[in-house]
Amino acid sequence: MDTPMLHLVSPTRDGAPAMIAGDIAALMRLRAAIEVAIKTGYGKAELFCSDGEPYDLMIIASSSMHNVYTEYAGETKPVRSRRELLSLAQLCGLPSATG
Repeated sequence: MDTPMLHLVSPTRDGAPAMIAGDIAALMRLRAAIEVAIKTGYGKAELFCSDGEPYDLMIIASSSMHNVYTEYAGETKPVRSRRELLSLAQLCGLPSATG
């Protein structure tokens, strides 16, 4: 059974590193998805967590991320700069995290 495992870890605090850790098969799928996204704007890799649960990793390529912001689940009074007009969910064509 092909179970390419990849873990994505965001920083836990200011200055902490983010991490992508995976086996060779997973990293090859990630690379292929990135290459497709660079060419077409969108790529996807079908991967697995270490417990065997599958997930799709979407790769979105944009010519500029200057006006994109990330949302936090449950945020009620976000403070954003005037340039941050587009949520990451909107960039990806997904529903907003905050509704």
